[in-house]
This record gives sequence, structure tokens and C-alpha cells, in this order.
Amino acid sequence: MQLHHLEMTAIGPYAGTESIDFSAIGRAGLFLLEGPTGSGKSTIIDAITFALYGKVAQASADVERIHSHHADPRTVPVVTLVFETQSGIYRVQRTPRFERPKSRGAGTTVAQPTIKLWRVATPDDLLGGELLSTSIGDCDDEITRAVGLTRDQFVQTVILPQGEFATFLRARSEDKGKLLEKVFGTAFFRRVQDEIVEAGRVAQGRRQSAVDEIRMAVQAFAVSAGLETERRDALVELSRSAPETLAAELAQVVDELATRERHAGKRSREAIDAHRQMAEMVGDARLRMQRRERLLALQREDETLGKRAVHFTQLRAEVERARQAKPVVGAVRTLAISEGALKRAEGALRLARSHVDEALRDATLETLRANATRSREVIGSLDGAITLETALAGRLIEAQRQQADLARSRTTLAATTREVEALPDTIAAHERALTEARRLHALLESRTTEATRAKTVLEAATGHATARARVAALEQSTGQALEAVRAAELDLARLRQARIDDIAGELGLALTEGDPCPVCGSLEHPAPARPTPDAVTPERVQAEEQRVEALRAVAARRVDALADLRGEVAALAAAAGGLSLEAARERAEAAATALESSVRAGDDVTRAEARLVELRSTQAALAERRGALETTIARLEQAVADLEERIAGERATVDEARDGHDTVADRRTELAATATRVDELIDAIGQREVAAAAVAEDELARDADLAAAGFDDVAEWLAADRTLEWIKMREKEIADFETACTQVRAGLTGPELADVQLDALFDDIDQMTELEKAAKKEMEAATHEHGSLRTQVARTKGHVADIHEALARNADVIAATADAVRVGQLVSGNGDNQLNLDLVKYVLIRRFTEVLSAANAELARFSGGRYTLEHTDAKKGNAKSGLGVRVHDLHTNQVRDVGTLSGGETFYVSLSLALALAEVVRAESGGVDLGTLFVDEGFGTLDPDVLDDVMHTLEGLREGGRTVGIVSHVTELKSRVADRIEVIVRPDRTSTLRITA
Repeated sequence: MQLHHLEMTAIGPYAGTESIDFSAIGRAGLFLLEGPTGSGKSTIIDAITFALYGKVAQASADVERIHSHHADPRTVPVVTLVFETQSGIYRVQRTPRFERPKSRGAGTTVAQPTIKLWRVATPDDLLGGELLSTSIGDCDDEITRAVGLTRDQFVQTVILPQGEFATFLRARSEDKGKLLEKVFGTAFFRRVQDEIVEAGRVAQGRRQSAVDEIRMAVQAFAVSAGLETERRDALVELSRSAPETLAAELAQVVDELATRERHAGKRSREAIDAHRQMAEMVGDARLRMQRRERLLALQREDETLGKRAVHFTQLRAEVERARQAKPVVGAVRTLAISEGALKRAEGALRLARSHVDEALRDATLETLRANATRSREVIGSLDGAITLETALAGRLIEAQRQQADLARSRTTLAATTREVEALPDTIAAHERALTEARRLHALLESRTTEATRAKTVLEAATGHATARARVAALEQSTGQALEAVRAAELDLARLRQARIDDIAGELGLALTEGDPCPVCGSLEHPAPARPTPDAVTPERVQAEEQRVEALRAVAARRVDALADLRGEVAALAAAAGGLSLEAARERAEAAATALESSVRAGDDVTRAEARLVELRSTQAALAERRGALETTIARLEQAVADLEERIAGERATVDEARDGHDTVADRRTELAATATRVDELIDAIGQREVAAAAVAEDELARDADLAAAGFDDVAEWLAADRTLEWIKMREKEIADFETACTQVRAGLTGPELADVQLDALFDDIDQMTELEKAAKKEMEAATHEHGSLRTQVARTKGHVADIHEALARNADVIAATADAVRVGQLVSGNGDNQLNLDLVKYVLIRRFTEVLSAANAELARFSGGRYTLEHTDAKKGNAKSGLGVRVHDLHTNQVRDVGTLSGGETFYVSLSLALALAEVVRAESGGVDLGTLFVDEGFGTLDPDVLDDVMHTLEGLREGGRTVGIVSHVTELKSRVADRIEVIVRPDRTSTLRITA
């Protein structure tokens, strides 16, 4: 796969739109991606991954964080990527899920992620092409098919983690596993291992629970059997050490308890028989004593009943006479009721006469009825007057309301008139203010120009002041540089002269007898010159010349800089128009104030125009309202006059109907009360006559009932009359007496007491009772002991069954958990695991072995066939075997530790591992061709020799037409790699890209 073009807007720290042409920057096959930490280098890789897979490179990161928080919230974050695979050239455009401001109102709304995928003819086609789909699912499937890699595979192959492998080579043994887990992405196996180990721990817990259940069952058995502590502990130990012999021990304990239970049962039966015999003897003696006492009691009761017989004979005669009086009770009671009704009727008549006028108290019924009729006729004639009287109060209230409405309308009319008269002055004032605001707003353009010009002058004056301050410092440093050059040139001249002086000494050393002098040609050398001890060498002169050249270069740069700065000062002074910084600031402030007033004037114009429209509308509305109020006042005045006239007429009619009373209703109430009292007197007279007739009739009926019952008069009847309750109670007393007499006679003459001898002797009952109680206590103790032992035997047998069930469950648990325990121990590196490796480390070793095999092919190319990597599982101390790696130097045939590698060797060894990882993943995905790679080199500063090795290694990656991007902080690499993507951080902490291709 080859990347061609990337464009991103509002992504990460990039608030604007940034574009990268990978085709242009990757022509040389090698480019550098560099920038400060946190500036946004990884955001470029995240953008590529997001465009392809809808996720960022780091699996744990939230994809929504890709949206830039520095950009305008209304800007849509979008990534567009053009890439090429064996299936063709594609352009994908993707936006993440993000929040944007609502189109209407406050708040935000969520924009859902979108995608568009095109097939294009050329990599430069950034607008056209065949639209394949806008469905996220369909586009994801098509991209995965075209690229041939999943997101995890893409991140592992396109972004080479060389830096992590370099860290791995230098890491301690306990850290290597964590690094390789991250590189190989074996978190799945870690989760599987943890789940299996946890299942093993749960299985071990089940086994321990089953063992604890057996122990608790044996403890319960021992407590139930009442065993001593020593024997109880022996049984518990036996359940752990030899459960197969436990059944015999349990059976022996149960047999011992059963034997004790049988002996206790025999003692209990003997005690029961003894107690029964003694209880029978005591019962027989008590029965004979009770029969004698019964005979004596009956004889005493018979004597008492004989003394009461005369009283009950008299009582029978009295009850019979009361029975004869009962039929007369009804007539007597009826007469009493009639007499009571007569008394009440006479009282009511006296009361009714007292309530009417004195002239009517002794009047006849006809006179009374005529008086009541006349009163009711007058009452009927008062209904109309009462209606007028009731309505009169409402009309008075209505008159008051209309007068209040009239007063309010007059007040409102006066206020409205004042407002109408004041509005012309207010409108004129607003028109003058509007004219002034329009004048100021018309100056907006000229004042904007003046403010811009004043701002430019202020910036120039500020720059001029700053530059002038820098001129003095630069002049001083330039003078110092020139003085240093002059001093160095003098030193160089002296050194050259000394060198010339010392050349004779060097020539003298080279003279040989018989050989001509190179200067004079003489064959004799009587006194050849010799070099002085402090002779100047050519190297020293050359070093001084280099120092002078360096100082000259520094002085030249400072002279140039000073000339540039002076030119900048002159230009800034011209731009400032000769104004000082203070004058320029005052001018800018004045221009800004004037501009602000013109800007505000625009708002004032809008508000004033709206206010004038509002005032004119108010003026028209008030005029219309005043006319309506005048009409309303005229109508209310006429209505008040009409209502007052009607009230006067109705008031005269009501006063006539009152006839001296407070109200017409009071007069009608008094007339109605008078008619009612007359009616009550008429009714009372009639009721008294009816009651007198009833009394006479009831007296005749009573006298007839007395004669029929055999009573001569009322007094005789009253003496014999009794209540029914008294009659029933006396009859019950008589019946109880007769029953008692019958029972006593039956008891004295019956066969039960016929053989009782009153003078016979009896045994000592108290002594026999004490013996019976002692026998009962012995029986209860024996019975309790036998019951306790029987319950103990049953409970102990139940605990034996519980122990056997616990043993069976323990066997089932061991069988059921055997696989879980064994597999848990195997994956954690324990038990039968002879390699002493857990599952994750085993998978890492297998993966690492595959990577080492592929890495050796790359390492042979980088090292010229000198080095190969070997996996070792040698232990260090008590650590588990696993993740060691050594370097085999084929030139010396020695195996070295990776810690002995130099910087350059470490680089290409770690790079070989990173390439091998990519190759293994690529092979697993079907051999996808990767045309663009990113290498995270992971080094600090490199010395020149190591840098040469690094560059040689990196250049070797370009074979086969690959484009390699180096993510680096190494300063030396910048001078070696011409094509660069540089991330620049702005003062507002946003980032932008500077591309050099």
C-alpha cells in the first residue's frame, strides 16, 4: 500500500487545514517527521489510521479526541486520504462524531460520523472519481479488503516500533515481557490466562469447601455422640488422612451409643411398672374415702331441703296469682297512655292560647279561621314589593359602579391628553439624535482607515523602539568581534614570523655531511642551525589560521546583522512617520476611540429609527384612544341619570309596603307568624277533644278486663301484679328446689352408696401418696434418660449419613475440578508444566522466535552477514525461563550479550526486529505490499560514526521503491535528510506544518 496525499481540517492541535503530499516528499524514498514533544507528530499517524479505519492508532484512545479543541466549534473536522493498493487508487473522506453549536438557539447538537469513498484514476484527483459508498459499514469493509490489513495489523506494520525494540534490548529481564506484550498485542492471551487461572482458583476453592464440609460433619458427629476432645480430634484427623477407614470408627461409636440406649430402655420399663402399681393402690384408697364423704354430704343436704319446703309452697301460690293478673295489664297500660295524651293536649292548648292576641284566646273556631285567612291574603299582596326591595340594593351598587367608571374614564382622558400634547417634543428630540448618529456613522469608513493607519504607525513605532534598543547591543558585540579579529590577526602574524624563524632550525636538522645544502648548495655544514625548544610547528600555524577564519566569519555575520538591523530601524522610522512611540500610541488611541464612536453610532441609528417608528405609532394610538374615551364618558353620564331616576320611583313603592316595619320582608314574616299561631290554636282545640273521648272509652275496657280476671277493683289487681322477670325467676327457684330434692333422694337410695360403712377404718393416704410420688420421679428420670439416648442415637446416625454424603460430594468435586485445577496450574507455569512458563510468556516466546527468524534476514543485509540473533531461555537466579536474546558475531564466532552492542549496532538490530514484526504480520495477512513505512527510531543524540551507520541502514529500507518516514528528535538527522515534515507550534499552542521537499 502506498500513501499519496493527506489533508486534515480541525484535527488535534491543527486548528486549520493542513496538507501533506507524500508523493512529492517521498520521491527520494526517505523523509523526516520531526517536531517538539506533544506538537502533533502522532496526530498525523492518527489521522491516517482514522481515515482508513475510523479509529486512531492507539487502541485505548477515544476516537472523539481527534477533534481539535482549538478550532472554531462550527468548523467540521475532516480527514481526506488518497492511497493506492493492488486493487486501485482510492480517496476516502471521514468525519468523527463531534458536538457543534445549534443552528438556532443556544446549546450544542451532536454530529454523527460520516464517510465517503471514491475510486480515482490518478493520485492527483482530489475532487472527482467514482463514488463507491457513503455507508460506514460498506466503506470499512471495502477499505479493509483493499488494504488487506486490519487496524491492529496496519498499526504494527506501517508504524515500525523500532524504539520499543531498542528499549527491549536494553531492558531488564522483568520488563521485557511487558514490552513484548505491547509490541505483539497479546492482551487476548493475557485475558485467557487470567480467566483460566481464576477458574483454577475457583476449583481449588470448591475442593477446600468440600474438605471443610467433611471436617464440619465429623465435628458435628463427635459433638452429637458426646465424644471426648482427644477422640474427637482423632476422628477429624482420620477424615483428612484416611477417609476409607472412617466408616468403621463411626460404626463403633454408634454401636456403643445403641448399647447404652438399650440398657436405659430396660430401666425405664421397670420404673413404669412400679409406678403403675403404686398409683393403683393410692387410687383405690382415695375412692373408698370419697364414697363415705359423699354419703355424709347427701344426708346433710336432705335435712336442709326439708326445712325450706314451707317457703316454696307459699311462693307457688303467689306466682299463680301473678299469672292471673297478667291479662289485665294491656287495658291498664292503654288507659294510662290515653290519660297522659289528654294531659299533654290540655297543656298544648293553654300554650297556644298564650301565643295569640288576647282578643282571640276565647274566640270560636270560625272566628279563628277567618282571621288566619285575612293574614294570608295580605302576605300574598306583598310579594311584588319584596322583589323591588331586593333589587333596589343591587341597583344602588350598580349606580356606584357606573359613577366610579365615569370618574376613572375622566382621569384616563386627562392623562391621555397630556401624553398626546407631550409627544411632539419627544419625537423632535429623537429626530435630532438620529441625525447626529447618522452623521457619525457616515464617518465609519474614513475612521476605519485612520484607525488602521494609526495601528500600522504604532506597530512601526513599537518595532522602531525595540530595534533601536537592539542596535546598541549589536554594535557593542560587533565591535568586540572585530577587535577579536584584529587581535587574532596580530597573533597569527607573530606566529607566522616565528615559524619562518624556526624553518632554519628544521633545515639544519635535515643537513648531512657530503650532501648539498638546499639553501646555499654547500657541501660543508660547519655550524648548522638547530630548532629552539618552543619552535612553531605548521600544525600550530594552521590551527591559528582556522581560528582567525572562524572569528572573521563571526565578525562578518555580526557586521551584516548590524547593517540589516540599521536598515530595519530606518525603514521602521519611515513607516512611523517620524512619530515617537508615545505620540503614535496617542494617535492610535484617539483613532480607536473615534472608530468606536462611529461603530456605536450605527447601532444608535438602528435603535433611534425603531424608536421613532414606535413613538409615531404611539401618537396615533393615543389620539384614537382619546376619541374612544370621550364617547365612553358621554354614554356613562346618560346611564347614571337614567338609573338614579328609576331608583327614586322604586324606593317610594317599597316605603309604602313596609307600613312602619324595617323591611317589607319583616312585615310579611310577622303576618305569617300571626297566621301560624292562630292555626296552632285551632289544632290544639281539636286534639284536646279527641284525647278526652279516648280516655272515656279506655276506662270502660279496663273495668271489663278486671271482672273477667276475678279482681274486684284496681287495688286488688295492683297487689297481685308482678313483672314477667320476677315470675320467671321465682318459677326457676321452685324448679331448682324440686330438682335438688329429687337428686338427694336418688343419691341416698341408689346402689352406689348402698354398701358404704360409716364406722369402717382406712389406710394412711398421705404415706401412700408420698411413695407414689417417689416412684413417679424414678420413672420420669429413667424415661428421660432413655429418650435422650434414643434421640442422640438417631441424631448421631443422621450425622453419619451427612459424613458419607460429604465424602461422596468431595469425590465428585475432585473429579469435576480435576481439569480446571490442572489446566490452571499449566497456564500459570506450575504443576506439570516442566518449562515453568505461563501461557502469555509461552505465546510471546513463540511469536518472538518467529520475529527473530525474520529479523536475521534483515540483520544479515544491514550488517553484511556479520550478525545473527539467537533466542535463549537461560535462567537468571530463580527467574522463570523465557525471553532472552543474544547476538552471534560470525566474524569472531562469539556469542555476545545485546548489552555489548554499540549505538549503531543497537539501531540496526532493533530496526531489524521492527521490520521482522511487520513482515510476520504482513505474511499473516496474505503478503500485503507496504509502500509507505514510518520508523520510530527512539534514540537521543548520535555521534557521527553511529549516525553514518544509522543513515546507511535507513537508506537500505528504500529498496523496492518503499517510502520511509522517520519520526525523530535527533538534531543530526535533520542535516542528513533533506525532505522533512516539520511540526511548528504557534504561540497560541496550535500547530501547523512546514514541508520541505
